[in-house]
Amino acid sequence: MTQINHWRDEVEDVVAALTSSLGDLPYDPTPERLYEAADLYSDAGPTPFTGSVDQQIYQRARHANMQVVPPAEAMAQRLHDHGITVALDAFRHGRRIIGVMGGHHLRRGSEPFERAVELGAALAQAGYCVATGGGPGAMEAANLGAAASALSVEQRRSLIDHLATAPSFSDDADGFVRVGLEAAAQIPAPVTNLAVPTWFYGHEPSNTFATAIAKYFGNSEREDGLLAIATSGIVFVPGGPGTIQEVFQDAAQNAYETYGPSSPMVFLAPQDDPDFWTSNGVMPTLTAAFDDHKGGRRSGWDLIESVASIDAAVASIDTAAASL
Repeated sequence: MTQINHWRDEVEDVVAALTSSLGDLPYDPTPERLYEAADLYSDAGPTPFTGSVDQQIYQRARHANMQVVPPAEAMAQRLHDHGITVALDAFRHGRRIIGVMGGHHLRRGSEPFERAVELGAALAQAGYCVATGGGPGAMEAANLGAAASALSVEQRRSLIDHLATAPSFSDDADGFVRVGLEAAAQIPAPVTNLAVPTWFYGHEPSNTFATAIAKYFGNSEREDGLLAIATSGIVFVPGGPGTIQEVFQDAAQNAYETYGPSSPMVFLAPQDDPDFWTSNGVMPTLTAAFDDHKGGRRSGWDLIESVASIDAAVASIDTAAASL
Protein backbone atom coordinates (compact mmCIF):
# COMPACT_ATOMS: atom_id res chain seq x y z
CA MET A 1 0.00 0.00 0.00
CA THR A 2 2.89 2.35 0.79
CA GLN A 3 4.36 1.89 -2.70
CA ILE A 4 1.00 2.63 -4.34
CA ASN A 5 0.57 5.80 -2.30
CA HIS A 6 4.14 6.83 -3.13
CA TRP A 7 3.47 6.35 -6.86
CA ARG A 8 0.31 8.46 -6.68
CA ASP A 9 2.18 11.18 -4.81
CA GLU A 10 4.82 11.24 -7.55
CA VAL A 11 2.17 11.56 -10.24
CA GLU A 12 0.62 14.50 -8.43
CA ASP A 13 4.04 16.10 -8.27
CA VAL A 14 4.57 15.57 -12.00
CA VAL A 15 1.23 17.10 -12.91
CA ALA A 16 1.95 20.12 -10.75
CA ALA A 17 5.47 20.43 -12.17
CA LEU A 18 4.23 20.43 -15.76
CA THR A 19 2.30 23.62 -15.13
CA SER A 20 4.73 25.41 -12.85
CA SER A 21 8.37 24.39 -13.19
CA LEU A 22 9.16 23.76 -16.86
CA GLY A 23 8.86 27.30 -18.10
CA ASP A 24 8.79 28.02 -21.83
CA LEU A 25 9.37 24.90 -23.91
CA PRO A 26 10.66 24.93 -27.51
CA TYR A 27 8.04 22.27 -28.33
CA ASP A 28 4.33 21.79 -27.76
CA PRO A 29 3.80 18.96 -25.23
CA THR A 30 0.38 18.23 -26.72
CA PRO A 31 0.77 18.47 -30.53
CA GLU A 32 -2.38 18.10 -32.60
CA ARG A 33 -0.73 17.52 -36.00
CA LEU A 34 2.47 16.26 -37.57
CA TYR A 35 5.33 18.62 -38.28
CA GLU A 36 6.35 20.13 -41.58
CA ALA A 37 9.91 21.14 -42.47
CA ALA A 38 8.89 24.77 -42.03
CA ASP A 39 8.00 24.07 -38.40
CA LEU A 40 11.46 22.69 -37.65
CA TYR A 41 13.53 25.14 -39.69
CA SER A 42 11.54 28.38 -39.56
CA ASP A 43 13.14 31.76 -38.78
CA ALA A 44 16.64 30.33 -38.33
CA GLY A 45 18.26 33.00 -40.52
CA PRO A 46 21.83 32.34 -41.67
CA THR A 47 22.11 29.17 -39.57
CA PRO A 48 19.09 27.12 -40.72
CA PHE A 49 20.18 24.03 -38.79
CA THR A 50 22.20 25.11 -35.75
CA GLY A 51 19.83 28.04 -35.13
CA SER A 52 16.63 26.12 -35.78
CA VAL A 53 13.72 25.20 -33.56
CA ASP A 54 14.71 21.60 -34.29
CA GLN A 55 18.08 22.15 -32.62
CA GLN A 56 16.57 24.03 -29.70
CA ILE A 57 14.38 21.00 -29.05
CA TYR A 58 17.36 18.66 -29.44
CA GLN A 59 19.42 20.61 -26.95
CA ARG A 60 16.50 20.52 -24.51
CA ALA A 61 16.13 16.78 -25.06
CA ARG A 62 19.84 16.19 -24.49
CA HIS A 63 19.67 18.08 -21.22
CA ALA A 64 16.53 16.25 -20.10
CA ASN A 65 17.74 12.80 -21.07
CA MET A 66 20.63 12.65 -18.66
CA GLN A 67 20.82 9.71 -16.23
CA VAL A 68 18.15 11.18 -13.97
CA VAL A 69 15.36 12.59 -16.11
CA PRO A 70 13.34 15.28 -14.34
CA PRO A 71 9.83 13.77 -13.96
CA ALA A 72 8.05 16.83 -15.36
CA GLU A 73 10.22 16.88 -18.49
CA ALA A 74 9.83 13.15 -18.98
CA MET A 75 6.05 13.50 -18.78
CA ALA A 76 6.06 16.42 -21.23
CA GLN A 77 8.09 14.41 -23.75
CA ARG A 78 5.82 11.40 -23.42
CA LEU A 79 2.73 13.54 -23.85
CA HIS A 80 4.32 15.01 -26.97
CA ASP A 81 5.08 11.57 -28.42
CA HIS A 82 1.55 10.39 -27.65
CA GLY A 83 0.17 13.37 -29.56
CA ILE A 84 2.44 12.60 -32.51
CA THR A 85 1.23 8.99 -32.54
CA VAL A 86 -2.40 10.10 -32.56
CA ALA A 87 -1.68 12.48 -35.46
CA LEU A 88 0.27 9.76 -37.28
CA ASP A 89 -2.63 7.32 -36.95
CA ALA A 90 -4.90 9.92 -38.55
CA PHE A 91 -2.36 10.59 -41.34
CA ARG A 92 -1.92 6.98 -42.34
CA HIS A 93 -5.63 6.19 -42.51
CA GLY A 94 -6.49 5.18 -46.08
CA ARG A 95 -2.89 5.34 -47.29
CA ARG A 96 -0.74 2.45 -48.51
CA ILE A 97 2.47 3.13 -46.63
CA ILE A 98 5.72 1.63 -47.83
CA GLY A 99 8.96 2.05 -45.94
CA VAL A 100 12.39 2.67 -47.43
CA MET A 101 15.24 1.86 -45.04
CA GLY A 102 18.91 2.47 -45.71
CA GLY A 103 22.08 4.17 -44.63
CA HIS A 104 22.36 7.77 -43.47
CA HIS A 105 25.87 8.03 -44.88
CA LEU A 106 25.01 8.23 -48.61
CA ARG A 107 26.46 11.40 -50.06
CA ARG A 108 24.24 13.60 -52.15
CA GLY A 109 25.04 13.20 -55.84
CA SER A 110 26.42 9.67 -55.52
CA GLU A 111 25.05 6.84 -57.65
CA PRO A 112 23.46 5.06 -54.64
CA PHE A 113 21.81 8.35 -53.60
CA GLU A 114 20.37 8.90 -57.08
CA ARG A 115 19.14 5.31 -57.17
CA ALA A 116 17.34 5.76 -53.85
CA VAL A 117 15.73 8.92 -55.27
CA GLU A 118 14.39 6.95 -58.23
CA LEU A 119 13.22 4.17 -55.92
CA GLY A 120 11.18 6.68 -53.91
CA ALA A 121 9.78 8.17 -57.12
CA ALA A 122 8.81 4.76 -58.53
CA LEU A 123 7.03 3.72 -55.33
CA ALA A 124 5.08 6.98 -55.19
CA GLN A 125 4.16 6.69 -58.86
CA ALA A 126 2.81 3.21 -58.08
CA GLY A 127 0.42 4.73 -55.55
CA TYR A 128 2.30 4.16 -52.29
CA CYS A 129 3.02 6.69 -49.57
CA VAL A 130 6.76 6.50 -49.01
CA ALA A 131 7.92 6.59 -45.37
CA THR A 132 11.49 6.82 -44.09
CA GLY A 133 13.34 7.47 -40.86
CA GLY A 134 13.53 11.12 -41.92
CA GLY A 135 17.27 11.65 -41.75
CA PRO A 136 19.95 12.22 -44.40
CA GLY A 137 21.38 9.71 -46.88
CA ALA A 138 19.05 7.07 -48.29
CA MET A 139 16.20 8.47 -46.20
CA GLU A 140 16.50 11.94 -47.71
CA ALA A 141 16.86 10.45 -51.18
CA ALA A 142 13.68 8.38 -50.92
CA ASN A 143 11.67 11.29 -49.50
CA LEU A 144 12.99 13.53 -52.29
CA GLY A 145 12.07 10.99 -54.94
CA ALA A 146 8.56 10.60 -53.57
CA ALA A 147 8.00 14.36 -53.21
CA ALA A 148 9.25 14.98 -56.77
CA SER A 149 7.67 11.89 -58.31
CA ALA A 150 5.40 13.99 -60.54
CA LEU A 151 8.47 15.62 -62.12
CA SER A 152 10.63 14.19 -64.89
CA VAL A 153 13.80 12.20 -64.29
CA GLU A 154 15.78 15.15 -65.63
CA GLN A 155 14.11 17.53 -63.17
CA ARG A 156 14.89 15.18 -60.26
CA ARG A 157 18.52 14.99 -61.43
CA SER A 158 18.66 18.78 -61.43
CA LEU A 159 17.52 18.76 -57.81
CA ILE A 160 20.16 16.15 -56.97
CA ASP A 161 22.83 18.29 -58.65
CA HIS A 162 21.80 21.24 -56.51
CA LEU A 163 21.90 19.10 -53.35
CA ALA A 164 25.36 17.85 -54.30
CA THR A 165 26.77 21.34 -53.72
CA ALA A 166 26.48 20.47 -50.01
CA PRO A 167 27.06 16.70 -50.12
CA SER A 168 27.32 15.81 -46.41
CA PHE A 169 25.83 17.23 -43.22
CA SER A 170 28.99 16.35 -41.32
CA ASP A 171 30.94 18.86 -43.44
CA ASP A 172 28.57 21.81 -42.98
CA ALA A 173 25.22 21.14 -41.30
CA ASP A 174 23.85 24.64 -41.92
CA GLY A 175 24.85 24.58 -45.58
CA PHE A 176 23.41 21.07 -45.88
CA VAL A 177 20.01 22.15 -44.58
CA ARG A 178 20.06 25.44 -46.51
CA VAL A 179 20.58 23.64 -49.81
CA GLY A 180 17.90 21.10 -48.86
CA LEU A 181 15.38 23.84 -48.19
CA GLU A 182 16.26 25.46 -51.52
CA ALA A 183 15.77 22.20 -53.39
CA ALA A 184 12.49 21.45 -51.62
CA ALA A 185 11.18 24.89 -52.59
CA GLN A 186 11.74 23.99 -56.26
CA ILE A 187 9.21 21.13 -56.12
CA PRO A 188 5.73 22.38 -57.07
CA ALA A 189 2.93 20.58 -55.23
CA PRO A 190 5.12 17.86 -53.70
CA VAL A 191 3.53 14.42 -53.51
CA THR A 192 2.56 13.42 -49.97
CA ASN A 193 5.21 11.38 -48.18
CA LEU A 194 6.24 10.74 -44.59
CA ALA A 195 9.30 10.98 -42.36
CA VAL A 196 9.56 9.53 -38.84
CA PRO A 197 12.77 10.91 -37.28
CA THR A 198 13.82 11.28 -33.65
CA TRP A 199 15.60 13.79 -31.45
CA PHE A 200 17.55 10.82 -30.08
CA TYR A 201 19.63 11.34 -33.24
CA GLY A 202 19.04 15.08 -33.26
CA HIS A 203 22.60 15.85 -34.36
CA GLU A 204 21.47 14.66 -37.82
CA PRO A 205 19.18 17.03 -39.73
CA SER A 206 15.65 15.91 -40.45
CA ASN A 207 15.44 16.05 -44.22
CA THR A 208 13.42 18.76 -45.90
CA PHE A 209 11.47 16.70 -48.45
CA ALA A 210 8.83 14.93 -46.36
CA THR A 211 5.45 16.65 -46.45
CA ALA A 212 4.60 15.17 -43.04
CA ILE A 213 7.10 14.65 -40.23
CA ALA A 214 6.31 12.53 -37.16
CA LYS A 215 9.27 13.43 -34.97
CA TYR A 216 9.64 11.67 -31.64
CA PHE A 217 11.70 12.06 -28.49
CA GLY A 218 11.63 8.31 -27.80
CA ASN A 219 13.64 6.35 -30.38
CA SER A 220 12.29 2.93 -29.37
CA GLU A 221 8.68 4.03 -29.95
CA ARG A 222 9.66 5.72 -33.19
CA GLU A 223 11.67 2.76 -34.52
CA ASP A 224 9.10 0.10 -33.73
CA GLY A 225 6.25 2.29 -34.92
CA LEU A 226 7.88 3.19 -38.23
CA LEU A 227 8.26 -0.48 -39.11
CA ALA A 228 4.75 -1.27 -37.89
CA ILE A 229 2.96 1.36 -39.99
CA ALA A 230 4.65 0.24 -43.22
CA THR A 231 1.86 -2.25 -43.84
CA SER A 232 2.51 -2.34 -47.60
CA GLY A 233 6.06 -3.49 -46.97
CA ILE A 234 9.60 -2.21 -46.70
CA VAL A 235 12.31 -1.88 -49.32
CA PHE A 236 15.79 -2.11 -47.83
CA VAL A 237 18.82 -0.54 -49.48
CA PRO A 238 22.37 -0.96 -48.16
CA GLY A 239 23.18 0.72 -44.87
CA GLY A 240 25.01 0.23 -41.61
CA PRO A 241 24.13 -1.23 -38.21
CA GLY A 242 20.89 0.75 -37.97
CA THR A 243 19.62 -0.72 -41.22
CA ILE A 244 20.56 -4.24 -40.12
CA GLN A 245 18.70 -3.66 -36.86
CA GLU A 246 15.63 -2.57 -38.83
CA VAL A 247 15.84 -5.68 -41.03
CA PHE A 248 15.60 -8.08 -38.11
CA GLN A 249 13.18 -5.98 -36.09
CA ASP A 250 10.87 -6.02 -39.11
CA ALA A 251 11.48 -9.74 -39.51
CA ALA A 252 10.37 -10.34 -35.91
CA GLN A 253 7.21 -8.26 -36.42
CA ASN A 254 6.38 -10.28 -39.52
CA ALA A 255 7.25 -13.71 -38.15
CA TYR A 256 5.08 -13.19 -35.06
CA GLU A 257 2.46 -11.08 -36.88
CA THR A 258 2.87 -8.55 -34.09
CA TYR A 259 0.86 -5.83 -35.81
CA GLY A 260 -1.36 -7.93 -38.06
CA PRO A 261 -0.59 -9.81 -41.28
CA SER A 262 3.02 -9.99 -42.43
CA SER A 263 4.16 -7.49 -45.06
CA PRO A 264 6.79 -7.70 -47.81
CA MET A 265 10.51 -7.36 -47.13
CA VAL A 266 12.24 -6.47 -50.39
CA PHE A 267 16.03 -6.13 -50.56
CA LEU A 268 17.35 -3.94 -53.37
CA ALA A 269 20.94 -4.89 -54.14
CA PRO A 270 23.52 -2.46 -55.55
CA GLN A 271 23.69 -2.46 -59.33
CA ASP A 272 27.24 -3.80 -59.32
CA ASP A 273 26.68 -6.39 -56.59
CA PRO A 274 23.47 -8.40 -57.12
CA ASP A 275 24.45 -10.90 -54.39
CA PHE A 276 25.00 -8.17 -51.78
CA TRP A 277 22.28 -9.29 -49.37
CA THR A 278 23.52 -12.89 -49.45
CA SER A 279 27.22 -12.13 -49.15
CA ASN A 280 26.69 -9.77 -46.19
CA GLY A 281 24.85 -12.51 -44.30
CA VAL A 282 21.35 -11.02 -44.20
CA MET A 283 19.56 -13.56 -46.41
CA PRO A 284 21.22 -16.63 -44.81
CA THR A 285 20.36 -15.31 -41.35
CA LEU A 286 16.75 -14.63 -42.37
CA THR A 287 16.55 -18.17 -43.73
CA ALA A 288 17.52 -19.47 -40.30
CA ALA A 289 15.31 -16.98 -38.43
CA PHE A 290 12.16 -17.97 -40.31
CA ASP A 291 12.62 -21.68 -39.58
CA ASP A 292 9.68 -22.65 -37.36
CA HIS A 293 11.55 -25.71 -36.00
CA LYS A 294 8.71 -27.93 -37.22
CA GLY A 295 9.88 -28.44 -40.77
CA GLY A 296 8.16 -25.32 -42.06
CA ARG A 297 8.51 -21.55 -42.31
CA ARG A 298 7.22 -18.75 -40.13
CA SER A 299 4.70 -16.20 -41.35
CA GLY A 300 6.10 -13.76 -43.90
CA TRP A 301 8.82 -15.98 -45.32
CA ASP A 302 7.13 -16.04 -48.72
CA LEU A 303 7.13 -12.22 -48.77
CA ILE A 304 10.94 -11.89 -48.63
CA GLU A 305 12.75 -11.22 -51.90
CA SER A 306 16.12 -9.90 -53.01
CA VAL A 307 16.03 -7.97 -56.30
CA ALA A 308 18.52 -6.18 -58.51
CA SER A 309 16.39 -3.41 -60.03
CA ILE A 310 13.93 -0.74 -58.97
CA ASP A 311 11.31 -2.10 -61.35
CA ALA A 312 11.66 -5.53 -59.75
CA ALA A 313 11.31 -4.01 -56.27
CA VAL A 314 8.06 -2.25 -57.17
CA ALA A 315 6.76 -5.37 -58.94
CA SER A 316 7.51 -7.45 -55.84
CA ILE A 317 5.56 -5.04 -53.64
CA ASP A 318 2.66 -4.92 -56.11
CA THR A 319 2.51 -8.71 -56.35
CA ALA A 320 2.44 -9.06 -52.58
CA ALA A 321 -0.20 -6.34 -52.27
CA ALA A 322 -2.44 -8.18 -54.70
CA SER A 323 -2.26 -11.33 -52.57
CA LEU A 324 -2.76 -9.71 -49.16
